[in-house]
Amino acid sequence: MTARRSFCLIVLACLLAGCASFGPPSSAPGTDVPRIAALRFDPESIEAGGTTRMSFYFEVGSADLDQAYVIDRGISQFQFFTALRAIQISLKQYNGIVAGTADLDLKWATAGYRYLEVYVVSVKGNVSNRLYGGFTVR
Repeated sequence: MTARRSFCLIVLACLLAGCASFGPPSSAPGTDVPRIAALRFDPESIEAGGTTRMSFYFEVGSADLDQAYVIDRGISQFQFFTALRAIQISLKQYNGIVAGTADLDLKWATAGYRYLEVYVVSVKGNVSNRLYGGFTVR
């Protein structure tokens, strides 16, 4: 019976760790706080080593987007995983724009289903809401 309890505790710990949110919490709503919406990937299925375009709508009253952060959560080789460090992407090309659509190319080498968490940060350090979306790497 002890082995079964240990197994259940390990499974529970893994599930809870996979649900954890990494990175800074979202800032309280305000005019200088970025907000993002409508996350999508085109195409939604790519070959390993291929590129997909990640797009999302953004609004920030201070027009000072700085960085996007992408956290890779997914299933690869029948294993669920969560990256502990976010991938940082510069959004300097959108600095000075109050609202618009950000288009970013992402390249993936490892096959599996990619479930991404995305948020952006302004130059002042304000953190947006988080969006989640997925695509397949074959």
